[in-house]
Amino acid sequence: MLVTLQRYYLNDITFEKVASDAGITLYELIEYVRKNELPIVLTEEDRVEGTRKVSELMEKHGMKSALRMAEEAYQKVKARGSP
Repeated sequence: MLVTLQRYYLNDITFEKVASDAGITLYELIEYVRKNELPIVLTEEDRVEGTRKVSELMEKHGMKSALRMAEEAYQKVKARGSP
């Protein structure tokens, strides 16, 4: 479910699609989001906060988040540019 939530916060899928892809009801998704203090996206700030929080949950469960992948790619590019 965390991967699909990450896609939601990255504006790739709808909230309803998260529930469908995760094989849970919309009510169950709402409860999961509430329990983990994740925002429903209403503003860009919600999107940023949600991405950050889902990334933390993913890392906690040993999963590589989009933020970590982006950071690793940035570090590789930065290292190539160094003398």
